[in-house]
Amino acid sequence: MKNRNNGSRIFLTELMFSIMFFIIVAAICVQCFALSVSQSRDAKELTKAINVATNAAEEYLASKGDSGFTEYYDGKWNQVSETTSDDGYKATGIITAADGNKKCESMHIVISNMNDEEIYSLVVEKAKR
Repeated sequence: MKNRNNGSRIFLTELMFSIMFFIIVAAICVQCFALSVSQSRDAKELTKAINVATNAAEEYLASKGDSGFTEYYDGKWNQVSETTSDDGYKATGIITAADGNKKCESMHIVISNMNDEEIYSLVVEKAKR
């Protein structure tokens, strides 16, 4: 009796390699998608932090007051009186008075999460009046 190879072994081997290739490509695509979601979230957080710091800097430059501030924001960047959750944010402004050599006072604005991890900081100088 003659053994005939009808190609089913080759077909199954090729199918197995195709499935393995698909699994590897799918795993790479899922990792890329997860990384892009994380980077998008970080970019949105940074954009909101820049907006809050810029608004605080503009208020400081337009005002005559010389006091610092601390403002709290919830996870959706809505201003609240004080947040107790870990998904909130904090904006702090510290004034450095003008000394003898410098005629400008400055404000250091720091935007951070509730774990005090800095997201964005900005230094603004204002001419002493």
